[in-house]
Amino acid sequence: MTYSELKTNIASYLNRSDLTNQLDIFIDQAEAEINRKIRTKDMVKRANAVLENQYLTLPSDWMEAINVEIVSNNFSPLFQQSVESLDVYRRSIDNSSGQPVYFAIVNDTLEFAPTPDQNYDLQLTYYAKVTPLSDSNTSNFVSNDHPDVYLYGALKHASVFLMEDDRAVLFNNQFEKAIEEIRMEDEKAKFAKGSLLQRRKSYGKAKKNVYYMKGD
Repeated sequence: MTYSELKTNIASYLNRSDLTNQLDIFIDQAEAEINRKIRTKDMVKRANAVLENQYLTLPSDWMEAINVEIVSNNFSPLFQQSVESLDVYRRSIDNSSGQPVYFAIVNDTLEFAPTPDQNYDLQLTYYAKVTPLSDSNTSNFVSNDHPDVYLYGALKHASVFLMEDDRAVLFNNQFEKAIEEIRMEDEKAKFAKGSLLQRRKSYGKAKKNVYYMKGD
């Protein structure tokens, strides 16, 4: 479903022609909720960066870290800490410099410790925000593969705007159902090459269920 088609369908479901200026807002609200509720393989993104000091600006579409690694030294993984823990660690090493080991997220910035003693090449793997729909970006993976998520999400927010409580509940139920289907599809995709079977196996006297993958 394209951006234009989505707006047409929203207006049609609402049976309203006087909400043209609000349709973009309803879609933006649905999009924000989608970003809060799902993490799928389609949202995984990699970016390369050069770390020159203890701070690095996050990519604009960053939502959540998966891996942060130094690639200029045999892919050394860095470990995420809270800001408070990072400060404690920095004090424990007297704020000395060296190859970074830890990072924390501070607003729209990654902060590293120890402070880098040289430039390091980084690879960031993270969950990115869904590319926003607009007149110039008319579709994304959600609107293409799961158009009902956008539709019901926007209709829910439109119904709240119109103070139509019963319809807001109805559309919210449909929205949450569609969101759950995205999660289930993403989980199934992780096992696409085989099926998960159950087998009984004994360890000493106790019997335990063992799960294993069976290929096609």
